This record gives sequence, C-alpha cells and structure tokens, in this order.
Amino acid sequence: MTNETLKSIIDLVNNMKQKKPIVESLTNRVTINDCANMLLAMGASPIMAEIECEMEEILAVSDALVMNLGLLDEPYLAAMRAAAKAANEQGKPIILDPVGAGASKLRDRVCSEMIELARPDIIRGNMSEIRALCGGSIESRGVDASSDDEVTDENRGEFGELVKSLAEKTGSVVCATGAIDVIAAPDGKVCYVKNGHEMLCGVTGTGCMCSAMTGAMAAAGDPFTAAAAAVVMLGIAGEQAHEYTAENESGIGTFKVKLFDYIYLMSDEDFIKRAKIIED
Repeated sequence: MTNETLKSIIDLVNNMKQKKPIVESLTNRVTINDCANMLLAMGASPIMAEIECEMEEILAVSDALVMNLGLLDEPYLAAMRAAAKAANEQGKPIILDPVGAGASKLRDRVCSEMIELARPDIIRGNMSEIRALCGGSIESRGVDASSDDEVTDENRGEFGELVKSLAEKTGSVVCATGAIDVIAAPDGKVCYVKNGHEMLCGVTGTGCMCSAMTGAMAAAGDPFTAAAAAVVMLGIAGEQAHEYTAENESGIGTFKVKLFDYIYLMSDEDFIKRAKIIED
C-alpha cells in the first residue's frame, strides 16, 4: 500500500465527517435499524424512505442513494426504480447491493434491471453474489457467500480478474467483500483489503451496513476510494471489537455493540496503524 492511497482514504473519511452526508437507504428491513445507526456512528445522516411517490423529493435532499435487494416486493421495486431515476437525474452517487444474486431467478432479473437502469457508481456484494452477476454458476447459500468463493492470498489474483471483468462490463466500481475484500474499477485498477475478523459474519447485516457506509463515503469522494474506505473502516472496527471481546471473555452481543463504538471512535491513527491494503 502506498502512502498516497492511505492518505486518500483518510482524507475522504475526514471529508465525509465534515460534510455529514445524507444517505437515502432503500435497505433490507431486517437490518434497517442497524444500517441507520451505522451511518450515524460514522458521521453521516440516514434517510430510510421507501415510498415511490416521494423518491424525487427525498433524493433532492440526499447526497447518495443505497439500494439493497434484501427483501423484495412490488412496492419496494417500484420505489427503487423511482429512486434510481431521481438519483441519476440529480447526479447523486448510487450504490447497489445485489443481496442474494444467484439465489433465485427473481433476484437475478432485478439485479440485471437495476444495473441497467441505475448505472450504479458502486456495486457491493459478497463474492458469490458478484460471481453470479458475472454469469457464473454458484452453490447458493441464500444471502451468504459460498465457501467455494473464499478469497485467499493464493487465489486473490484469479478473483481479482473476475471482479475486474464485472467492473469493465458495467462501468461501475465493484467491491466484493469477504475474508479478503476485492475492489476493482472500470479502468482495471484493483486492490485487496485484508482487514476484518470472522466474527463480523456472526452479526446479521454487516454486509448491508457496509453498503450503507459505502454510500456515505461515495458522497464525499471518488467511487474507488469510497469503496476501499468503507471496507477498511468496517474491517478495522471488526478487529478492534474482536480484541475487546476476547480480552473481556464476551460474546457476539458485545462484539456488535463494540463494532458501533469503534466506528464512532475511529481516528486517523487507527487507519495509519491498521489498514491492510494490497495494490496490484
């Protein structure tokens, strides 16, 4: 990782905190409260509106749009279409979270529709979801990534090429999260983030929260740096929360609370000491 990359991430995070962007989050109702609180903890402001007729007005006062495919029904789909149209017309960054891509024909169809309609600045999903968007066959585990799609130091180049191919195809920055996060831009730029801890997988909705965080970051800087900043920030907080939990012999409930605490308290020094980014 170059000092310039780290500086860009820190500058973007500080710009986001100063700007306090309003993020319209059409997000998973299972995790909507956590996503709203995560945005507040990092220094942004959430709006969780999901009625079609108000999307144009909501986007007019928002700085970014996050669209999460977690729980789909027709009113929600209509709201997403209206929100995407308004965000594009108003020049607001759009983040698409293709929850469950590859799990059903409906989700695959909606993902394709939203990529074409919204032209998202950033697509953020787990590696199985990203592989499904590339047209690959996956062993579906619902909204969870398959163990076959675990990114390691040995295979990260292969997965990097896969993520890069989707970025080039869609014109979006693509962020595939997992044990090692892979971020690729349409121009071929790729980086890998090795922050985080497996306890993050024990909390419902950390992927949804990551997408919400990405929206706040995208309101304050370029899409590639925004995607990297979000996963680094969440990963560092996950490490810190695990360390606290281990030291205090606590469990997953404490981990979740401390995750929010460390997001709220994160400093430039935390990024400098802990960020683990590999650039190819």
